Amino acid sequence: MREPDERPRQWARPSASHARGPRRPGWLIAGGLLLVGLVGLLVVWARNILLASSAVVVVVTATPVLSPTVVTQAPTPTPTPVPTRQLDAYISRLSQQQRVGQLLMLAVYTDAYSSALDGPLRQAQVGSVIFFPNHNGGPLMPTTLAGVQRLIRDLKEHATNPLLVATDEEGGGVDRLAPYFGPSPSPAALTATGNPQNAYNQAKLDAQRLREVGINVDFAPLADVDQGGAIDSSRMFGTTPEQVARYAGAFLDGLQQHGIAGTLKHWPGIGAVSANPDFALPTLTHTKTQLNTIDFASFLALLSHHPDLIMVTHVLTPAYDPNNLASLSPTLIDGVLRGQLGYQGVVVSDEMEASSVAQFMRQQGYTDPAQAVGEASVRAILAGEDVIECPLDPHLAQGVITAVTRAVASGRISQARLLQSLRRIISLKVRLGILTLPQS
Repeated sequence: MREPDERPRQWARPSASHARGPRRPGWLIAGGLLLVGLVGLLVVWARNILLASSAVVVVVTATPVLSPTVVTQAPTPTPTPVPTRQLDAYISRLSQQQRVGQLLMLAVYTDAYSSALDGPLRQAQVGSVIFFPNHNGGPLMPTTLAGVQRLIRDLKEHATNPLLVATDEEGGGVDRLAPYFGPSPSPAALTATGNPQNAYNQAKLDAQRLREVGINVDFAPLADVDQGGAIDSSRMFGTTPEQVARYAGAFLDGLQQHGIAGTLKHWPGIGAVSANPDFALPTLTHTKTQLNTIDFASFLALLSHHPDLIMVTHVLTPAYDPNNLASLSPTLIDGVLRGQLGYQGVVVSDEMEASSVAQFMRQQGYTDPAQAVGEASVRAILAGEDVIECPLDPHLAQGVITAVTRAVASGRISQARLLQSLRRIISLKVRLGILTLPQS
């Protein structure tokens, strides 16, 4: 791990000088001088010991892992609302395809920009991308930091819409920047230090690295409460809502106070599920009381940190909606997350290529994978999601683009519903400084 750009204070040890008084005759005077000299030597000796002790303390406190102390970072201030009039003026100048494209996030796993990306960026006019340096055991692409910077720069230059550029930089087992900067500690390791300031400092360093690459959105931190489920516990910040809120809140502040949009995930909480939604269709079996006091509680506590995004994942939560995945549930998104908890920021889907989505849509009668993921994406938007993370597979990604475009054209996704998401997405882009609204 690359250390923060901080250096320990260097303490200069003052030199000791011994001034002798004027010479006088007499053994008493000589004896007195000898006594004074001995006292002086004792003083210098004691002073040197104290200075040496101070130097040792400086070295110890300068190590990367801080000892438990009071957290010193200031809370993230409430974002200044973007005037609706200016938002609507900007949106009114967008073509219909540009508006639809704002809701779509293209998954990118490639060594360099190619013409294959022109379709989604220039024709579908997607408004966001997510960068993967490796995927499903594939090779590292690009292999160098300069290559990543060039790829992301090219993506931005070829896009019609100003891009949100995301990746999953959690640290530990999900550490997208590790090949380029070295590994970062996991959330559990940060909590184990006993000091939330360490989580803040790590996120500040991550933000610096993300900006250096050209990324402006981090799909982190996890707000899930570790309850012994199937998800790797090292990815979570604690075993109680209070512990998660304290450490994930510090991490979120470290990102957002240094120019990177943070993302709480995975609503409604996967700390107790029996399987990873990427690979299976899990059920969150908690009662409403358990959900509100544990799983939802950490998200609610973290809303005071003003998360830019919240990611919704693909789990069944029968206590609230027995018929839909959480990611497709108006009850859990518009009803609970926005209505009950009061969150009004951007809601982004978990990856739509997940096995849980495919399995659920097969149960709904969809046998064609592209049609299935397209229909799921439309339902996710109708449920309250703003940005859909498209599959990496180009055929499946086109299924999403086609389905959402047709749903808007037919009125199934109404212009009023589309406008809600556009206002949230454009507001985020304005806050990140990647677009400027007209003044009149």
